Amino acid sequence: MKKIKAIMFLGLVVALLVIGFSPISEAASIEGKREKATIQKQNVEEQDTEEIACSSEGENIIENEKEQNFISTQNMSSATENECTEGASFSRIINLLSNFSDIIQNIWWLITLVVAIFVLMNSLFSIRKKANKYTGEQVKKLIQDGKYIPGVFVELNNSKEVLRYFVYGKKWRKRLIKNFNYVYDNSYGEILKKACDNQNVCFRLNRMASTKKILETVNSAYEFHNNFRNSGIEFKQDYKESQILFEIIQYPYNEILGSLLKYSKVANGKYLILTGSAGNGKTNLLCSISELLVNLKQTTIFLNAREIEGDILDFIFDELGLPDLYKKHKEIYLYLVNLLLTVQNKFLFIIVDAINENDSDGFGNQISAFINKIADYSRAKIVVSCRNEYYKERFRKYLVEKVNIPVFEFDLKEQHYTSTAINRIIKTYSNHFNYSGNISLAVKSVLSEQLLLLRIFFEVNKDSNADVYSIRKHEIFAQYIEKLKQNNREYLETVLDTVTDFMIHSDNYDEISITDLEKTGITSGDIRKTVNSGILLSKKLVFHEGTIARNEKEVVYFVFDEMRDYCLARQILLNNISAYNVDGESVIEKLKQLKATGASCTEGVIHYCYVFFKTDELVSKLGQTEKMCNSILDLYRIPEGGERKSYWSMRYREELQNLGLRIILTSGLELTDFEITYIQDCLRKDPYEDGGMFFDTMLDGTLYGGIYNLDIYLGILFGLKNKDAILNTFHTISARNNMDDRFIPEDFIKYYNKLSDSERKLQIQKIAELFLLCFKLHDKDKQEELEDFFYNLPTHDKVQNDMILEMRIACGLEVKDYE
Repeated sequence: MKKIKAIMFLGLVVALLVIGFSPISEAASIEGKREKATIQKQNVEEQDTEEIACSSEGENIIENEKEQNFISTQNMSSATENECTEGASFSRIINLLSNFSDIIQNIWWLITLVVAIFVLMNSLFSIRKKANKYTGEQVKKLIQDGKYIPGVFVELNNSKEVLRYFVYGKKWRKRLIKNFNYVYDNSYGEILKKACDNQNVCFRLNRMASTKKILETVNSAYEFHNNFRNSGIEFKQDYKESQILFEIIQYPYNEILGSLLKYSKVANGKYLILTGSAGNGKTNLLCSISELLVNLKQTTIFLNAREIEGDILDFIFDELGLPDLYKKHKEIYLYLVNLLLTVQNKFLFIIVDAINENDSDGFGNQISAFINKIADYSRAKIVVSCRNEYYKERFRKYLVEKVNIPVFEFDLKEQHYTSTAINRIIKTYSNHFNYSGNISLAVKSVLSEQLLLLRIFFEVNKDSNADVYSIRKHEIFAQYIEKLKQNNREYLETVLDTVTDFMIHSDNYDEISITDLEKTGITSGDIRKTVNSGILLSKKLVFHEGTIARNEKEVVYFVFDEMRDYCLARQILLNNISAYNVDGESVIEKLKQLKATGASCTEGVIHYCYVFFKTDELVSKLGQTEKMCNSILDLYRIPEGGERKSYWSMRYREELQNLGLRIILTSGLELTDFEITYIQDCLRKDPYEDGGMFFDTMLDGTLYGGIYNLDIYLGILFGLKNKDAILNTFHTISARNNMDDRFIPEDFIKYYNKLSDSERKLQIQKIAELFLLCFKLHDKDKQEELEDFFYNLPTHDKVQNDMILEMRIACGLEVKDYE
């Protein structure tokens, strides 16, 4: 099939060449007609001469003189004819020379046409070579920066599988059909086919089904099983007893069909948005996919959004080194590229990584316009990545609302990392960095969420056998910088302080030009050694389109955004502290400025300044800890009278939405009284926003041995001192969390049996007993199962009475018994 399409495409070229030959054919035809007319003219003249000769012989010739005169006359006539013939031959030569000149001109025109077509075809065929070479250079740069290590890349979940479906699209149609049919290729499927009256639901796909048909079928099946949850499905009378069975087992169907639905949607799409928190593997994943695309001989353009300036399409043409002629006629050129890709059955993949790192004015509108323009071409696919913190508030309106094509939003935070996958990646990195110590489950969980943090952790612990049971990011970053200083003390700290100080005073947190660095006295050698010392800083070339000429400059930037935020916070604090005093007000003022401008480093800088105020000895001696920390928390505190009744979808249960809560609970530090007051204030005013995620954080501490646990949760819950506030908050723990494979409260039995430590088992029991006191489940069988298990434990009576007492104390006179 590919050969046939290639022949068709060459046929188009031949047609153009035939058109090129038409002027020569026409010239040859005209020349033939001219020669034919000349021959006819000569024949007529010869015929006239013969007729004259015949009439002369018929006369009665008497006199010899007349005969001689006649002969003389004939000789003169013959001489005249010879002279005319010579004149005609000369004229013919002139005509032939003229015609030959025309042929030469046509051949020259043809050569020009052939060369033009060849240049065009060469430029079209070379677009893949240029694009993939550029992508290779970008990936190589990220490898040098340490953001991507191909040798230790490990798939933690199905994230890459989703992108594979996006890459292969319709080619994986048969895989989708096979997986869907497998769901019902059993005795349960046979029951459904016979018992269901719904004509809109199909339980088997034809192997020739289109991707659109697959999507519709999977979606209808998913909705069908989802309706079992509310008993919204009615079976035929003969199968009524089987209906209860499917109401019980509807979740496994929804889980499998949910994955298939996701794959079907992404396989049908041409535009994907990848979101996730800082350092959780977005760039790593996109680099791996880019390498896959290049190996598949797809035309791939990988762009670092930080480097983009001006019109994005112009930027791409400049980066690929395409001629100005193509740049002037971009639409025609892209149309021809699209035609070529159609013939080759290939696609153009444009990957724009980390758009949140581009702070230039108008970039949001530029990316919207670019996506809409590229969407017009049938063989183009687009992938964009963005950090969660900026996606919803800043970029979603540009990437979704202002875009004219359907989008598949894929959040890496929603993807569950199984314990097997986490252990696998930890083992791979441990071998790579020769680390032989033990790492707690809680630390493994944190490290698996940010792959650059994982890299830095193992850099710090390289060739070590120390056991690690807790982790605090600010401590890891400080240790990493100190490790780099061991061999580069004389210049690294100076370079680091100069870079961060310049960023703060210039309000440019992305980069600093090497020229500006050198003006401060930093040598190019020191810059080079700092860049080569680790994954702290890196350098690159950036281009600027001037009004007269294009110019370039070399800049230095931080490889890891969160490391940059830590270093900026460190510098802000260094600029405002002395041996005996801390100017906290100036620090707070700077943080407010960052928040007002929406700089990309805002959240991280505020977080690390908060950690400093909470842990610094000088701040504590001055009695400023609580004041400074509360000043930062006030930036995110829900105002009085600002109570909300929002109910966030499950997608947001994977990350705390209130940034104050996020700062407190991700610092890895024990909770203080003023932090508990802030948490209770948030839960009281909007329990549904973060109540579920707050519980999950405390549950993880109990399950994996972190510094937070369910006893702390109960203390904060009862501290609300109001029955409605307690029940509203406690109710939010009940949810199906697909990402963590967590079903509360149904999983209480599983967690209790999983733990071996009696103290942590008791924490699970307290929560379960309190839940059974406060709520009833819709699923009566599950309610009875929980009651049978926990009510038969030896400690049941004591734990239940303790929970009743705690509720009475918390609610005061509002609760007179334990209903």
